[in-house]
Formats: sequence, C-alpha cells, structure tokens
Amino acid sequence: MKIIKLKKYGKIFLVLFCTIIGGYGIFTAPESDKKTLEQELIQNQQILQQVNSVAQAKTKPIEDTEPQSIKKGSQKAKKKTVSVIGDSIFLGAAPSFQKIQKNTFIDAKISRQVYQGIDVAKKMKKKGKLGNIVIISLGTNGKFNESTGQKLINCLGKKRTVYWINVYGKNISWQKEVNSTIQKLAAKNSNVHVIPWTKEAKKHPGWFYQDGTHLNPKGQDGFSRFVKKQIQ
Repeated sequence: MKIIKLKKYGKIFLVLFCTIIGGYGIFTAPESDKKTLEQELIQNQQILQQVNSVAQAKTKPIEDTEPQSIKKGSQKAKKKTVSVIGDSIFLGAAPSFQKIQKNTFIDAKISRQVYQGIDVAKKMKKKGKLGNIVIISLGTNGKFNESTGQKLINCLGKKRTVYWINVYGKNISWQKEVNSTIQKLAAKNSNVHVIPWTKEAKKHPGWFYQDGTHLNPKGQDGFSRFVKKQIQ
C-alpha cells in the first residue's frame, strides 16, 4: 500500500517539479545529469515526507524554553536536536545526512528562496519541530537582503544556535553577494555561525554534477560529513 502511494505522489510531484521556474534550478544541468537529478530529488522528497510524518507522530514537540536543569548549567540534560531548512542542495544530501546525524528534522525543497524559509520556520516552530540547532541551507536560488535574512533568524529565536551554510556554484553569479549577506548576518547575531561550504567545495570538484552546483552521491556524503563536523 505504501509503495502505491509513493508512486502516486511521485507522479504528482514530477508534474509540480517540471513547472518550477526561476532560481538556480536543476534545469541548468546538462541533459545527462538532469534526469538523474530529477529522480534523486523526487525520491528524496518522498523519503523526507515519510520520515517527517513518522517523526511528527512519534516525537514530542521540541520546547522553545530551556529546561531548568540546563539553565543551572547541566549540559548532560541538553539533548542535541537538529533541524534543517533547505533547498535542493540539502534535499539531495538529506538521506546521507540523516544517516550520520540522528534526531534531525529536515524540510528541504527545490528552488526554495530565503523569504520562503520564513514561513517554513514559522510552521516548524508551531509544530514543535525546531531543534536547539538549526541549519539554514538557502541562498543558492537567488540573492536576498539583510532584512529578509534577519526576519528568518528572528523567527528561529536567540536561544537556538543557527548555522547558515554559505553558497557555492560554478555558475552562480550572485554567490559573492549572497555570501557577503550571510557573513554580515552572522556578525550581527551572536547565535549565528557560517558554515564555509564555498571554501570546502572548491577542494572537491569531483563531488558535483556537471552544473557545478548540485551534488552527486559522493558529494552528498562529503557534504553531510562536512556539515556534521561544523555543528559539533
């Protein structure tokens, strides 16, 4: 029964997938990579839907306020819970990341912009799915201003530790501007840290499909290990 449902949702998702316009979508990739990317991202979206549905049914909401024992300095009482708000870059790496980082709730979607991440954060907060660590993987699909980025950070709250992954793409013209904005936001918010993906990505050209932005399976594993190391 579950397999039939997945096939049905897959067809619906494929229609929606092919109507996406704007941003740095997968259609900048060569034809040989495009089909592979399509299938990977569709499959990963389905996996996330299943995993998140199970998580919502089985887990208790993550409280916004810290337990009294933590306020008194007991670090053992603080369980690391990780949430991710991302675009297709993290969507591609989602299964790999969830294998090595437990207690992770990922909401990632193709062509997602930073301003759209604000509503995602609000919904996750309402459902109690924002962890004490939040990873933002947004900016690949277009530039944004500081005020928009700050709204997203404000929505997450000062009690959470936020890690914003900066942008890398061989042909992304707004990369420098986006990364500058992310850096400025980190400088203005003590709970926000930059994960230097741009620098790391340049060391591993073999991690990418031909578009130089989206990660192949080897790159997805490498990206996941790198991000996990940064949040430890």
